[in-house]
Amino acid sequence: MNRFHEKVALITGAAQGIGRRVAERMAAEGARLILVDRSERVFDVQKQLGQSSQVLALTADLEQYSECSRVMQTTIERFDRLDILINNVGGTIWAKPFEHYDAAQIEAEVRRSLFPTLWCCHAALPFMLEQGSGAIVNVSSIATRSVNRVPYGAAKGGATR
Repeated sequence: MNRFHEKVALITGAAQGIGRRVAERMAAEGARLILVDRSERVFDVQKQLGQSSQVLALTADLEQYSECSRVMQTTIERFDRLDILINNVGGTIWAKPFEHYDAAQIEAEVRRSLFPTLWCCHAALPFMLEQGSGAIVNVSSIATRSVNRVPYGAAKGGATR
């Protein structure tokens, strides 16, 4: 199948897990990819896919808006468009009863799992609006149901709205 032939897709959290598997499937179906992660393991995924002209790996801290903007600008410079944004980055930092979190830990959990989605959407939208098309997929988690992951659940719940 070639569902993504000539489509440009940016995948956050692409170094492992869900993000890596999405990258593998989209590459197999013809997508041109931008793989983004804070881990340098994202370059291993790029090598595995073996299509250097069709796959660009970038490291970035997507908790920072400036980094999201840089990633989107680099995407446009390399591929001239962005068709699909897959916001997958995030993850629980601590799993414990909510009453044991301090304010800084709650903020860190929300910053890790909500802000990258918000910032990437905000940075991608001008390009998608200008080209008149685009799709955004925000990945959440069944782990949001855990009583020991309240801040993570709140952040991922915010990413699905």
